[in-house]
Amino acid sequence: MTRLPHRPSRASFRRGTGLAVAAALALSGCAAEPPAEGDPGGRTAAFAQPRSAPAPPTATASVAPPNSQDVTFAAMMIVHHGQAVWMSRTLLGKRDVPERAAAVAGFIRTDQQREIDEMNRWLAAWRKPVVRQDDPRAAKLHGDGHGMLGKARLSALESATDGRHATRLYLRGMIEHHRGAITMARAVLRVGRNVYIRNLAKHIINEQSAEIEAMTRLLEDPA
Repeated sequence: MTRLPHRPSRASFRRGTGLAVAAALALSGCAAEPPAEGDPGGRTAAFAQPRSAPAPPTATASVAPPNSQDVTFAAMMIVHHGQAVWMSRTLLGKRDVPERAAAVAGFIRTDQQREIDEMNRWLAAWRKPVVRQDDPRAAKLHGDGHGMLGKARLSALESATDGRHATRLYLRGMIEHHRGAITMARAVLRVGRNVYIRNLAKHIINEQSAEIEAMTRLLEDPA
């Protein structure tokens, strides 16, 4: 019997740990073809270096396939994660970034890139189009909000020459970015049916809520 990636093992999750999104998900049937797949993992509370990604999980073909909302969520989250990876790389390329902020950015860069790759593998396994993390079609599904930063704020981060100023821009932007991801994850939990996507959404809510708390503390005391 054919076996398809469906849900990650429980062990892979132990490591860690809207509004318009509902409209975008509802309209997914007429949206541009979404990007590809992956399979979620967890994280340590202290932003330690993530473990390598586990092998893609499998399940029998009798498992209910993903619905259009599941696929749209994956496409949107790949692009959403892609912006977070870009922001993190941009901050890490600057001088005089406080050590703790650099550790957070390093973790987000590595962890979210891994999840992008996992989501694309999941999409490919279900014979859905794989998505580039800078795909403008998938980016348009976000509409206004959902934490995606506009060009002006991205340019401000990129052009900042003072490491501490860049860190403040990064932390404020990433907190907003994470809140948007949590809104998207809560939305798909109301309409999605694929076990992998539901587990990924729960993981995003738990992990990014913890990261918001950590980044809020860093804004108060960045040293």
